Amino acid sequence: MEDGKPVMHTFFHRIDPEVTTKNTGMSDEADNAMLAAWRQAWEDAGWVTRVLTLDDAAKHVNFHYFNSTLREFQYGRKFREYDVLCFLRWLALAMSDGGWACDYDVFPLNPVNGGAKVLPNDGMFTAYEKIPRGAAVPSFVSATKEEYNRISHELVKNAATHQGKEEFWTDFFSLIDLHIIDPDSYFIEDAVIPGKYVLTGQHFTLEDCERLTSGKMGVHFAHDAISNGVTREGETVHDRAKIGLNFLQMWKERCNDEPFTPAALLPPEPVIVTASEPSDTDTSEAGEQPPLEDVEQPPLEDIEQPPLEDIEQPPLED
Repeated sequence: MEDGKPVMHTFFHRIDPEVTTKNTGMSDEADNAMLAAWRQAWEDAGWVTRVLTLDDAAKHVNFHYFNSTLREFQYGRKFREYDVLCFLRWLALAMSDGGWACDYDVFPLNPVNGGAKVLPNDGMFTAYEKIPRGAAVPSFVSATKEEYNRISHELVKNAATHQGKEEFWTDFFSLIDLHIIDPDSYFIEDAVIPGKYVLTGQHFTLEDCERLTSGKMGVHFAHDAISNGVTREGETVHDRAKIGLNFLQMWKERCNDEPFTPAALLPPEPVIVTASEPSDTDTSEAGEQPPLEDVEQPPLEDIEQPPLEDIEQPPLED
């Protein structure tokens, strides 16, 4: 928290196209526009913004080991600069005070129920863009400093096990694999909606607000949001900053806040019990049972009890 406001982090490091292949699909101008729009959107929503860089990651005691090891990993295709940076960003977060973080193309929607001061799930690493495979996109996360440190190491260790087996690998693939191996390795919340679903080409109705963004903390305007959503003629991934801000303006005018509530705090779903049909062998009328006092019970002394020593007791340590 800074000045009573929650902090939202993002990670950014410029890839120099004259030194290595950039392969992000973004120009320097478009990157700068995205960072500016990201700051504006989150600060307008009441957050303090902080951009972490490779310099922050380099402060970590394991940075040089990670950096050299990742570049030596052998897949069908060699790790590119962008792939390495995706792993190193977790070290930058481990060097922060912990808290909230998202990609620079994730924009805010609804607030957190009860405020963002306390991290959900007791500060354990939590990813908020759930995918159908039962895992999550690491576009929006929260964790304590210690949890970011843990997950940074787990991701690299997982990537190492896939050398020689895959054409290529990413921290996203490692995050999915960690959850497959151990579903309790981190928490997943359904609180970010992919941008392709909100770019409908139409102004939202209240029904759209309820159906698409109710309870969502953010919207992710990834590259596929532009290719699969409805945008104005001529708009490309380079225009995502403008597209995101325009959507937010429309959304604020037409939708009411519907706060995000972590799954652990939601009330349990009611159990619906249906009456069973009477069986063909049921001789009572409409399932009527005789009064308890009319049911003859055998005398207690006639019920044989096994000797106490014959009843197996579980070991104390169990």
